[in-house]
This record gives sequence, structure tokens and C-alpha cells, in this order.
Amino acid sequence: MANLPSHVFATARRKFQAGIRRLRESLVGESLSGYAVMFADVLPAAFLKRIDPTRRNRHFGHLPMFWAWLAQILEGNASCSKAIGFIQSWCRTQGLPAPSSDTGSYCRARLRLSDAFFDQVARRVGETLARGERDGDRWHGLSLKAVDGTTVKLADTEANQKSFPQPSVQKPGCGFPVMGIAGLVNLSHGGWEAMTTGAFNEHDLTLAEGLLDHIHSGDLLLGDRAYCSYAFIAAVLERGGQVVMRLHQQREVALDWRKGRKISPHERLVTWRRPAYSALKGRLSREAWEALPVTLGIRLIRLKYEDRSGRLRPMTVVTTLTDPAVHDGVEIHSLYARRWEIELRLRDIKTTLGFEMMHVKTPVMARKTLAMIQIADNLMRVLMQRAAHEAGEPVGSISFKGALDLTTSIHESFRNCAGKPRKRAGQAHFLVKMMATRLVDHRPFRREPRTVKRRPKPYPLLNTPRYAFVEIPHRSRYRKVA
Repeated sequence: MANLPSHVFATARRKFQAGIRRLRESLVGESLSGYAVMFADVLPAAFLKRIDPTRRNRHFGHLPMFWAWLAQILEGNASCSKAIGFIQSWCRTQGLPAPSSDTGSYCRARLRLSDAFFDQVARRVGETLARGERDGDRWHGLSLKAVDGTTVKLADTEANQKSFPQPSVQKPGCGFPVMGIAGLVNLSHGGWEAMTTGAFNEHDLTLAEGLLDHIHSGDLLLGDRAYCSYAFIAAVLERGGQVVMRLHQQREVALDWRKGRKISPHERLVTWRRPAYSALKGRLSREAWEALPVTLGIRLIRLKYEDRSGRLRPMTVVTTLTDPAVHDGVEIHSLYARRWEIELRLRDIKTTLGFEMMHVKTPVMARKTLAMIQIADNLMRVLMQRAAHEAGEPVGSISFKGALDLTTSIHESFRNCAGKPRKRAGQAHFLVKMMATRLVDHRPFRREPRTVKRRPKPYPLLNTPRYAFVEIPHRSRYRKVA
């Protein structure tokens, strides 16, 4: 071997490395994850590669991270360690070097995912949902949308406490930061249009102002009485939308049913005048407030409904659909019941996916996690929308939990379909066909009171920081310290 040129081995090594690089690029873009093949018609490899800002071949680039994080969310808010296991398994199966089991690199890589990448992916998935919307999914030609708010807990860190402070009644070190969320869901196709965040004690209207850009002509917005404000309704009308909301409690108290033009015994057409400007209560400047219309034509519909206890109670619904010849009042009043569907969408995220609490240490990661949750949920809604069309049922008739279980159990079989369009199409049709059988069971007379059946453990609340708390066990309980 003496006097043998060394560049021969260097050239062979470079060729080997180039082969590994080409294999990684191909697999990462097309078949690294079963979810990548499953959703290839929604998020094709060419599209993801075009918006991928990663310039180095790495285990934790944007695309591997995206699919690993998606799997982590769909698996019920799984740990970062499990997400690392996903990537190691994918790399091992494809003959690529597996990354380290250290979760630190994975968590830092999640933080590197750009907001622009999330926005483009979310827009692409939303466009897919919109294309699948049928005329029968709309209400009299209007796209139904609903708005509501909720809260989630975050990890107890200084950064989270600064942006999303815990309730003031809790002692320092004994609570968790609480992030407020306002969401806008499209009930005509089931997907989320947008989400905004803020402190838990911010009013729902304040958070919802960031959602108004997603209201367009031909939209009908459903909301509870927290959103029944003059300024908010005027903002929706300005964008070409219409509203159906429950009358705000303060207006309910001052309501005089004798005023206005009588349409029927349970309907009135009234004119609301713009209230006087208040710098203390208003969120708008004086100039913005005076730019609002002086009057609004409002239709009031008052009918009775059955509450949780089975008693009939009156409820007044407000709408800007003022023509009784086009839209029946009883039908509008019944339509308001569909506002509850956004509560179920929030339950899918917080309970089914396990995001009552986000185990993130910074507000930036909390917002990125929320963006990823929205994408993951909407990808599921794409499959559920197709399943509903297959079954000939409304979009909301497919069980989210049933669809999720089926998706997570079958996704690995899609990896065998990578690069085989006909085989993948057959597998995707099988998935949709099976999902079409996972319908929600309707139990109209079932009572579900807001009570807890499972008894908690007999442990007291943490009323001092952990480092200062003194445990005094006494017959499986704790005694108060004198």
C-alpha cells in the first residue's frame, strides 16, 4: 500500500457521503414518516421543500421536526423523548444514522421552526379544507363560523409568569401561568381559521379582535353573549359578515319588548344607537369609536329552550339577518345551538389531545405549540371531511376521537406506499372508508351534569412553594401545621 495516493480514499468517502445526503433528502421529503405519506396530497414533498428554510442536512431540520412534532401531538401530547424515538425509528428503518437520545437538541430544534413556515403550512391546509366545503355544509349559502375563548396552563417558569401571570389569588410558587386563547372555527368544514393568545384575564372581546381579519363576505358568525357588543358587531358587518349571538346580560335587563317593529309574537326589529364613548371601558380610540355607524338594525328573537335541569327558560338571540321573508326566526334561534360545537372543538384539543397544560418553558414556545396544534387538528379535519362525504353525513358527524385512534394506528402502514401513488391512493381510500364508520352517537335525552364522579386523592393543595412545603403524613392524609 506504500506510495498509494490518499485522494482515492478521500474521493470514495465523499461519494459515500454524497449518497447519504441524497438518500436523506429523498427520505426526509417523501417517506421519513408515515404521516408524510398519509398527508402527501395536502402537504406534498415539493411544497414543503420549497418553503423549507433549512440549508444544512441535519437530523433536526424543519421537515423532520415538523413530522415528529405532528406525531407527538396526535399521540396525545406525547413526551419529547417519544418524539426522539419516532425520529430514531424512522432513520433506522431507512438505513440512516440515528440521532442521540438527548431531548435538548430536539427541543432547541422546535424553537428554530420559523413562524413563516407555520403560516404557509396552515394556509395550505386551510385552502384544502375550503375546497372540500360543499353547498350542503353551508347554512342558506352562508359559511358558519363560531368564536369562543378558553385557557391553558403553562409550565411554571419566570418567562411564562411574566407574559401569562397566574391568578392573583394563588400564592407565588403554588400555581401555574395561564394563557388565554381565542379561536375562530369554521363549522362548514370543521377546521380552525385562526387563534390568538393573551393573558387569562383579558376580556374575550379583546382577544377576538385579532380574529376579525378572518371574517369575510358570506360568513355568519355565531358567538355567546360576551361578544354581543356594538363595536364588535359593527366590525363584523364592515367586513361583510353577519352575526347570530345571544343578547348581552346588561341589554337583557334593560330590554323593553314593546319597543321596535313587531315581526311576530317572538320577534322584534329594533335600532341600536351607538353608545357614548368611554375612555375607561372602551378598547378603541375616540376617533375609531366615532367612525362606527351611528345606528345598527338588529333583529331580536326570543324563544324558550330547555336547560340542563330540564326546565324551560327564555333566551333572546340577536342577529343582523333582519329580513324575515328570507330567514325564518325560529330557524335562526335553533341555529344558535350550533355555537356549542366550538366548545366541543376546544374539548378535542384540551382533553382528547391532552393540552389542558402545555409543558413549555417560554411564551414563544407556547405560541409555536398552539400553531402546531392548529395545523394538526386541521389535518385531522381534512380526513374527517372526506369521511363525512364518503358516508353522506354532515361534517360534524364524524367522531374526532374515533378518527384520531384510527389515524395513529394506521399511519405507519403508509410508509410502504412511499413513491407508489396507486398503492398510496388505495390505502388512503381505505382509511377514509373506515373513518366514515366512526360516527358520533346521538343520545338526545342523556343528562350530563357538570359534576365529577372520580374522587381525587386525599391530598391537600400545595399552599407554599415546593422547597418550603413540609410533608406530615398521617393515615394517608396530611395534618395542618399549627
